[in-house]
Amino acid sequence: MGLLTRGARYGYEIRRELEDEFGPQWRIDFGQLYRLLASIERKGWVTARLTPGKQGPARRVYGLSRSGRAELRRWLDAPPTDAEHGRDEFPLKLRFGLVLNPASVATGIAERNQALQARRRVQEDRSAAARRGGDAGAWLVAEAQLHQTDAALTWLRSCQAVSPAHGLPAGVEDVHDVLVAVGSDDPVLNLLLRLANEQHTTVRCSSNPAGSIAGLIALREQRADLAGVHLLDVDSGEYNVPFVKHVLPEEPIVLIHLAQREQGLMLAPGNPKEIRHLRDLARRGVRLVNRQRGAGTRLLLHHRLRRARIDPQSISGYMHEVPTHNAVAAAVSAGVADVGPGIRAVAQAWGLEFIPLGHERYDLAVPRAVFTSKRLQPLLEIMHQDAFRKATASFSGYDFSNMSKIVADLH
Repeated sequence: MGLLTRGARYGYEIRRELEDEFGPQWRIDFGQLYRLLASIERKGWVTARLTPGKQGPARRVYGLSRSGRAELRRWLDAPPTDAEHGRDEFPLKLRFGLVLNPASVATGIAERNQALQARRRVQEDRSAAARRGGDAGAWLVAEAQLHQTDAALTWLRSCQAVSPAHGLPAGVEDVHDVLVAVGSDDPVLNLLLRLANEQHTTVRCSSNPAGSIAGLIALREQRADLAGVHLLDVDSGEYNVPFVKHVLPEEPIVLIHLAQREQGLMLAPGNPKEIRHLRDLARRGVRLVNRQRGAGTRLLLHHRLRRARIDPQSISGYMHEVPTHNAVAAAVSAGVADVGPGIRAVAQAWGLEFIPLGHERYDLAVPRAVFTSKRLQPLLEIMHQDAFRKATASFSGYDFSNMSKIVADLH
């Protein structure tokens, strides 16, 4: 009936438009379609008339009646039913609601936002439980579900952008700004961004764990608003500043300290390969899983190997790259690798052994224009909250004593 709001249609036109616009999950065969059309015609919701065929028999053309339009409005006002066989009513309600009943769109967005947020909390709990249990398969499933939910929440903000502007019901976020974080993977930063999204409705935070170097490049290309970085300059022994100056020589950047983190090697429980030192990584039968190029964790491992006069290319799996600390831990937990670089907090979360390689400084690189804007304020406020400080106390291998301190103001 929603398709008929555009005008009268032949049955084959309804079938084609339904699948073309809403996807193969809404495919319906002609027998089902015409039985359905006959049913709603008997209810008086559609009308049908015969029109002469150009090269064949007469065909029935269907139109929407006044009572059908009223029934369609009632359907738009009703909450979407649970998706069956991949058929989610919500996109259809948005599509037709914007035309027939705009007020229902904002209400529907609010309800879907609440449902997705609740679903995400459940999925986060499942992901954490999988890490605690060292179950890489369950973790991958939970992560896939989290990514799908995050994508749905992002799409929901696009829905909000075209919803009526006469006022938003409770539960709909009136987002004015987006804060994009690209750079080093870090669980504390992820917690900070999540809490900002939960507590503030005017700024929406998103993150892409692409590595420290990629984060700085994203700042240079204006694809990000902040970058988590932990890059050691071997020549000077200084963290982050030399790299920021090199990658962003013309951009005023403020470096905000987040934490000191303990880096090391994550090993399978019980350390069955008896890995004790870096030189053990080059032994026959030892398999490494590494972080991607440009990640600060990978660069630190490379530096330590060179300092120990170990050729990185002599290590089996050195070119086996994954994008996050949790992905390294999952590979070790699943037995795909025997060892991988990462931080103590993630090793503890997965129940893995850990060999420390030292502490590093983890900063947030923020363009001065973002630093002085209202978009960064939610993050700075949360850094000083007692609840956040208590939550971060459970992260092993971190020192937060200088959190939020400005360690450099580069012009």
